[in-house]
Amino acid sequence: SGINAEYVGSSSRSFSLKLAVVKLRAITVIKELKERAALMYNIQQEWIGQRFKKEMDSIKTMCEMLSDVIESEKAILPQVLLSDDQFTVDMGYKMFDPPVAPPPDAPIEMPTPDVFTIAQIQELHRNLKEVAPSGYVSLDLLVEMFEPPAFLPEIWMNVTSQQLEEMFSRHLCETKYINWQIVLLSCVLPIPLPNQRQLLDTVTQYRKIDNAKTGLVDMAGYAQGDLWFSGDYGISPDGTALFDRLGHLKTTLFTLICDDNYTVDYVDFLLLFCSDPEPGNGALKALSVVTGQPVDWPQYIESPDPNKDFGYGSVPSIAGAEADFQTKNIPISLEQLLRVVSFNRMQTASLTLVQEEMTAVFKELEGEEGTADVGSILVHPQGRSIILHSPSYLLVDYRTLLMEAAVQDVKFGERVSQPLV
Repeated sequence: SGINAEYVGSSSRSFSLKLAVVKLRAITVIKELKERAALMYNIQQEWIGQRFKKEMDSIKTMCEMLSDVIESEKAILPQVLLSDDQFTVDMGYKMFDPPVAPPPDAPIEMPTPDVFTIAQIQELHRNLKEVAPSGYVSLDLLVEMFEPPAFLPEIWMNVTSQQLEEMFSRHLCETKYINWQIVLLSCVLPIPLPNQRQLLDTVTQYRKIDNAKTGLVDMAGYAQGDLWFSGDYGISPDGTALFDRLGHLKTTLFTLICDDNYTVDYVDFLLLFCSDPEPGNGALKALSVVTGQPVDWPQYIESPDPNKDFGYGSVPSIAGAEADFQTKNIPISLEQLLRVVSFNRMQTASLTLVQEEMTAVFKELEGEEGTADVGSILVHPQGRSIILHSPSYLLVDYRTLLMEAAVQDVKFGERVSQPLV
C-alpha cells in the first residue's frame, strides 16, 4: 500500500507539470498570434490609407479638370474615366450625346369613302360659318356647297344636285333656311347617340360645373364633363397607336357649337343631340333635358302608339287616357316649353302661331306655381300634336341615305376606291 501511494503522488506531480507546459505553450502561441494580427492590422491600415489617398488625388484631379472645362464653357470630347483609384483621359474615344429617338408620329385619321374625317368636318364648319354666320343657310347654297369637287368623302362625289336637295329638304321647316348645326351633326355620324338617361346625366354634370348658373360652360368646363361616349385608344397589330376618332370628336364638337366667346350653351348643345329619326321621340328627350327629369309617353286606351301620325282632328282627348293611370308630376315652365318647341327654328309667322298655340295650352293647364305638368301637356290634344310633329328634332342620317342610293346604283362600286362597310 505504501508503494501505491508513492506511485499516485508521482503521477499527480507529472500531470501537473505537463499541464503547466501546455499552458505555457498556449500562452506563447496566443502572444505570437496577437503580434501577427497587430502587424497585419497596421499593414492593412497603411494600405487603406494609401488607397484612399490615391482615390482622393484622382477625384481632386478630375474636379480640377471639370472646373476648368466648366469655366471655359467647352464640351468634353475625350472619354474621361474614374475607375477605382485611377483617373484617366482617353484621347482615343470621343464622347457625344447618344441620338434621341424621334417620338412616334401621331396617328392620323385615314379617309374612308362614306364617313367624314375630323379634318373634313372642321373644313365644312369653317365654310358654313363663313357663308352663314347667322347659323342658318339657305337650301340652295347648302346644295351648292356639297356639290363636287367639295372637300367631302368619296361617296358624295357621285350625288346629283337633285339628290342633295331632296336629302337636305328633310331639314326644312317653314322656310328655305336650315340651321347648319343640325347638318354638321348629320355629317358627324356615325357616333353613339345618347338615350334619355345619358342626356339627363350629362346635363346634371354641366349644371354642377356651371356654378354661376349662366347656362354656359367654357372649354375647361366642357372638358370636365363626361359625354355618353369615350375615346378608344386602340393599338394596331404592328404596335402603333390607332386614331382615336371619338376622343377627337369630343373636342371637335365644342368648336362646332361654341360661340365667339368660346363658350357653349350646354342645354342647346344637348337639345341638338336630342335629334332622333322619329322627331316625336326627340322632342320627348328635349322635354327631359329642360326639366331635368325622365319623361315618358302617357298610356292611352284609344291610341297606345305615341308615334302614330294623326292630325289635329284625330288626336285622342284627355278622356282617352286611362283614368286610373298615375303619372309622375313633372313641372315645366312656359319658357322651358317654348324653348323646346322653338329650338332649331327661325322665328317666322308660322313658328309664332305654334308658340301662341302652345302658350294657350300651357295657360289652360297652368297650376298655382306658374308651371304645368308635362304629362298633362302630352295628353292635351293640341299640345300632344305640336310635340309629335315638331320638326326641330328630326335626325337625317346622310350616310345611310347615300349608301341606300349607292346600293341601287350598280356602277357605284366601280367609282369608289374602297368598299363600303
